[in-house]
Amino acid sequence: IQAELERAGSRLPLEKLEELARALEEAGFLETPEIQARVRSLEETLKKGPKPMKHAGSSYPADPEAFRPYFETFLAIAPEVPDRAAKALLLPHLEPRRVPEVYGAAFRALKKTPAPDRVLVLGVAHRPIQTPAAALATGFETPLGTLSADHEALATLDALLGYELFSDPLALLAEHSLEFAAVFLKAIWPESRILPIAVASHDPAALDELGQALRLLGRDHPFFPVLSVDLSHVGARFDHGPLSADLAKKARERDLGYLGDLAKGEFEAAFQRLAAQDNDTYIDAFGPGRVAAPLIEGEGRVLAYALSAEVDTFSAVGAGTLAWY
Repeated sequence: IQAELERAGSRLPLEKLEELARALEEAGFLETPEIQARVRSLEETLKKGPKPMKHAGSSYPADPEAFRPYFETFLAIAPEVPDRAAKALLLPHLEPRRVPEVYGAAFRALKKTPAPDRVLVLGVAHRPIQTPAAALATGFETPLGTLSADHEALATLDALLGYELFSDPLALLAEHSLEFAAVFLKAIWPESRILPIAVASHDPAALDELGQALRLLGRDHPFFPVLSVDLSHVGARFDHGPLSADLAKKARERDLGYLGDLAKGEFEAAFQRLAAQDNDTYIDAFGPGRVAAPLIEGEGRVLAYALSAEVDTFSAVGAGTLAWY
């Protein structure tokens, strides 16, 4: 590094570079043998499971006595939902306290549905992963105990795919699109098992491969599909400039149009709507939606929607609940 700097016409004392290297090493930013061993140890811990709660205390209470009234509050303010068993559900992964009515509608719909043996949760990978999608092979710690994973079903799915499904456990350690769903599912269906998958790819071929593999899996290992997704991301935090009335209107129209397409079973129209989105809005639901297309039949109904403002950042994020019957 010192030689490269000198070739560029600059000079930095070697002791300063060594000081920087030590600081980077202590912070875990250099791939030293010690860091590699630490990563392997963390990965082995995750493989043995269950995955620890990473958002407890900030997004939901870790204490079960505090969690129960917290959960009941969502139900108390939720809108009415059909008195029918759902076949599949789309719900947010936005910070729960920002859209409690939207989460509450999802919880009410699930409580009216008999508990399945297993629940497929299709989330969004918010950290880079090396494959189109990644799964955790272990259960999840929750305030109400461990939500178990179905190891046999996950191993079967892994064998159906052309890539390693469990290659990035550390990238999913704090993945809130999976953790939030797991925590709430444990409160509603305590005996069900989870198939937690975070989708990263936007490549239709890769998404269709996963969808068809899940369709095959469902023949011998039936599951209830849950899409854990958010909708439009608009405003200054997302490089659009401060949120305006026009931008908010466009976000609502696009979100409700997308949910409406899904509700009617017009998945291709929904995907085309997202493909046509400009730089003013961005919906992160494309991947899970495309994967779920061959898994969902029936008529859908939008149960709740909100465009949640982030006043401090002049931005907003859309969140919705959609149940299929």
